[in-house]
Amino acid sequence: MVSVVLERFLQQSLDLLNETLAAAIVVVAASLLLYNLSRNLRNRVARTSAGVLACVTVVYVGDVLMSLAMQPATIEALLRFQWIGLAFIPASTFHLSDALLATTGLPSRGRRRRVVRILYAIATALFVLAALTDELITFVRLPDGRVSLNAGVFFGLYLAYLFPTSAIALTNVWRARARCITKSTQRRMTYLLVSVLMPTIGIFPYSAFLSAGEEFTAGALFLVNLTNVVVILALLFLAYPLSFFGSDLPDRVVKADLLRFMLLGPATGLL
Repeated sequence: MVSVVLERFLQQSLDLLNETLAAAIVVVAASLLLYNLSRNLRNRVARTSAGVLACVTVVYVGDVLMSLAMQPATIEALLRFQWIGLAFIPASTFHLSDALLATTGLPSRGRRRRVVRILYAIATALFVLAALTDELITFVRLPDGRVSLNAGVFFGLYLAYLFPTSAIALTNVWRARARCITKSTQRRMTYLLVSVLMPTIGIFPYSAFLSAGEEFTAGALFLVNLTNVVVILALLFLAYPLSFFGSDLPDRVVKADLLRFMLLGPATGLL
């Protein structure tokens, strides 16, 4: 009896921590998105990185709203809504890697541009599948009112789109890093190389491979919270090097501006 009570207390605590971290990620991602758009809107790297941040924001906004939702139908609608971010983040990440390559002096001759358009078309098709059908994802309503997401018949198509796209995006960032000349630029590109796929890894719907309701166990919630912490760190790692692109200001001014923004924006929101 005591072990059951302790397990329930641990599960509830981890669930509350998950909701708190999801709200924190929304604050950080949305703040960085607005920072990029308001500061470097004409810079291609800033615009494409805003797409990645928007995908993360959408997914975690869905998580926050699901913690408030009471009806299973509302939860299912929010799970479908999250696929805006899940479907588009591979294409957005590839688009960002293409912009980084172009910034280092290797613009697309048309092939990468066509690939970007094809990837966005695939993302749109996947979102339509997730939003309007049960072919990509399915739902299981649990006795306690929660809803479990499972893989549908065409979920393999999403994996076939996600993994190669992410691998090529990582390769493009590696190529962009190899083209950098100064040590400071190489160091910033290394930060991007390490963190560019972290948002994709963080928002991946792992519950699709679990049994119905297994994602709400204490062990699964612990891993989810660990992933949320990694996503927050990845967003910060992304923000630092990306803040230098398109800026004519000295490095020390850019660093001071970013630190001031982080303290006045995300840090205040988190507190």
